[in-house]
Amino acid sequence: MRVLTLALVSALALSGCKKVDTPDTAKMPEVAAPKLSETTIKDVTRTLSSDAFEGRAPGSAGEDKTVALMIEKFKAAGLEPGNPSSSKDGGWTQDVPLVEILAKNVSPLTINGKDGVAQSFAYGTEFVAGTYQEQAKIDVKDSDVVFVGYGINAPEKGWNDYAGVDVKGKTVLILINDPDFETAGLEGPFGGKAMTYYGRWTYKFEEAARQGAAAALIVHDTAPAAYGWNVVNSSWTGPQFLAQSKDGGADQTKLNGWVQKDVAAKIMAAGGQDLSKAMVAAKQKGFKAVPLDLKAGVSFENSISKKNSRNIIGVMKGAKRPDEYVLYTGHWDHLGRCTPVDGDDICNGAIDNATGTAALVALAEAHKAAGAPDRSLIFLAVTAEES
Repeated sequence: MRVLTLALVSALALSGCKKVDTPDTAKMPEVAAPKLSETTIKDVTRTLSSDAFEGRAPGSAGEDKTVALMIEKFKAAGLEPGNPSSSKDGGWTQDVPLVEILAKNVSPLTINGKDGVAQSFAYGTEFVAGTYQEQAKIDVKDSDVVFVGYGINAPEKGWNDYAGVDVKGKTVLILINDPDFETAGLEGPFGGKAMTYYGRWTYKFEEAARQGAAAALIVHDTAPAAYGWNVVNSSWTGPQFLAQSKDGGADQTKLNGWVQKDVAAKIMAAGGQDLSKAMVAAKQKGFKAVPLDLKAGVSFENSISKKNSRNIIGVMKGAKRPDEYVLYTGHWDHLGRCTPVDGDDICNGAIDNATGTAALVALAEAHKAAGAPDRSLIFLAVTAEES
């Protein structure tokens, strides 16, 4: 099966050409605006983000309601089950085995200097932490702290923030986004304003694990993160969902988390460094990681449970090239129940991502009205994006 995205189609079309137009000069065909149902988008968004769906956490009653609704809508839009070999849910779903890990009894984050001065930071308001390891207890003790800039190792770009430093068993302090995120356009080693995967928090933790770090703490900064601390707090103080693995996450760091920017500034200052100056230095190629001569400590217990979640798949067969596929996708899940606001603990997730899930339904309806496409279309609503 071949999945053809716009990017891949473009690459195939341009392969073999001696000259490639830039996006600014390329002649793009005129395409009529699609007729999508505003009513469908509003109705499905309203339903998915209602309190009845309880924030759509994977493995919850909200998931069951979401799956049932999407199957109903996909059927009505003329789609066929996308996983017919499965007898579950009439072939409309794909099982996604997850592990749910909930950190509890989280200690303060302590930072100790050689001068004997200790700092302590509160869980939730000043830092958050969790783990990808299926361990009943996580205990990070006397862990050397190293500031590693943006925490990027990109050989193809000649960029390695870990060059010349051994962080095995240590705690790394990492900046969010890419070094050139403040660039107005798309120029720069990491595409300027267009964030690469190197800028994502998921990558930062993955690379820290590959480097052998015991703990990875991302510095939260609203502009480069594109969301406030309230989002970090809500996302990281509740259950974390991970794909089940054979080793139970043994190859991951013990601890992944975030610290407020002012907390990071205090940590850097305790290590004799200025965070603002260090952030400027980290933007430059050839940046060298900075050992801070500090010791970090934090511990917590975990509640661990295995759960099964589901992707929801609908297919519209192509008329001319049915064995070629175009994929539309959006995640249906949200945070479920999280930190209460005025007594309300349901994170409804209207924008993130009931809107995108509703758009899948509207797109399916529009394609049905337009008639069979040349290639087959896959409409895929996926789980566990938030984690």
